[in-house]
Amino acid sequence: MAWIESHQELARHPKTKRFARLLGVSLPAAVGHLHFFWWWAMDYAQDGSLSKYEAEDIADACEWDGDSETLMKALHHAGFVDSDMTIHDWSEYAGRLIEKREQNKERKRKSRAKKNEEQETQDTDHEDVTRPSHGQTEPSREQVSDDSVSHRATEPNLTIPNLKHSGGGVNKERDEPFGKAYESVEKYFGVAVNPVQLSKLENLVKMGIEPEVVEQAAVLTREVGKDIRYFWGILENCSQRGILTYAAFAEDQARRREEQHAKSKGSPGGVRPGKNKAASGGAESEFAYLAKAGRS
Repeated sequence: MAWIESHQELARHPKTKRFARLLGVSLPAAVGHLHFFWWWAMDYAQDGSLSKYEAEDIADACEWDGDSETLMKALHHAGFVDSDMTIHDWSEYAGRLIEKREQNKERKRKSRAKKNEEQETQDTDHEDVTRPSHGQTEPSREQVSDDSVSHRATEPNLTIPNLKHSGGGVNKERDEPFGKAYESVEKYFGVAVNPVQLSKLENLVKMGIEPEVVEQAAVLTREVGKDIRYFWGILENCSQRGILTYAAFAEDQARRREEQHAKSKGSPGGVRPGKNKAASGGAESEFAYLAKAGRS
């Protein structure tokens, strides 16, 4: 599924207002036409070039019912399409996302090829072992097919490449931890990571933050009812303080829990580990400090 990053400032930007005026439409309608345009480009103009398309094609992409030349002039004059018929700043806007999508396709293709190769080896071994000896009846083709299907169903789904023997470099070695971290974001927030956040997540993984830390940050964010900005704040704070492993994260949480409990009792002594702030009447999570540095 293709998606694009959408900034809240788009509706207030002078370029968007100029585009709306040139088309003679409302600002919400102009924003809608632009999003339809960019969504279409994700699939049909991935390099940002519109040179092979007619003005009518672009109008169809934008869901514009008016004159197609009027639309193209508006896109040019507003600065959304450059004079060489390329989408303005497209490589910066969606280039990394498209590159990552192509990398994921290639990774899945290699994984399927490896799985098929292993399955062929298993089928060959299975045929050698189950070949009837003298006096036994050769099973029918239907029986062999049924047995093979049953056998395959019990095998694990090998969707992750063998990184130790794949001959890859640093990027492949980061694939698995990055994939786990990415899955945690989608699992707990139900959204795809935009290009800016994608780069941020990649950098955190490069720094050595474990996927388990990313997941715990997501769990904590959901527990206190915050949005994804709180989640990024936790991770940024962890990276700044050198909290990169699950063990360090858990230790820091326990220490903070003790501090909050002691503070709520008004006395630093007599702290019972594990007593959280919520139990002592506090409304905010004892880990809220983690996100403060990263709030926008």
